[in-house]
Amino acid sequence: MNTYEGLFIFADTLKEEELKEALDGTMGMIESQGGSVLGLKKIGRRNFARTMSKRDSGIYVRSVFNIEPSKISPLMARYNLSDDVFRVQITRGDSKSLEFVANLMTEEAEKKVETEDSAE
Repeated sequence: MNTYEGLFIFADTLKEEELKEALDGTMGMIESQGGSVLGLKKIGRRNFARTMSKRDSGIYVRSVFNIEPSKISPLMARYNLSDDVFRVQITRGDSKSLEFVANLMTEEAEKKVETEDSAE
């Protein structure tokens, strides 16, 4: 399996609950193809440099995952048919991708410690 990094853009009209469902479905597609999601971070709402398909902005999400190289094409085809995903770009992961995952794990651990400290 190879490591890949995906940048997903969702419609900016999605509410928080709808975005969560869309993310679950999008990451579920990776898992249904035999892959595993290593890290996921919601970057947030960003304006586009130019209008695309009558849209001015979108919600950006960065993901790092492992999957067989032969599964990338079917995965991209499924994303292109999905109503939830406005745009997606998948690139081969490198050391910075793994560093991103490590930073996410560190942030989650720090949040957990802060939550435990505030509960006491």
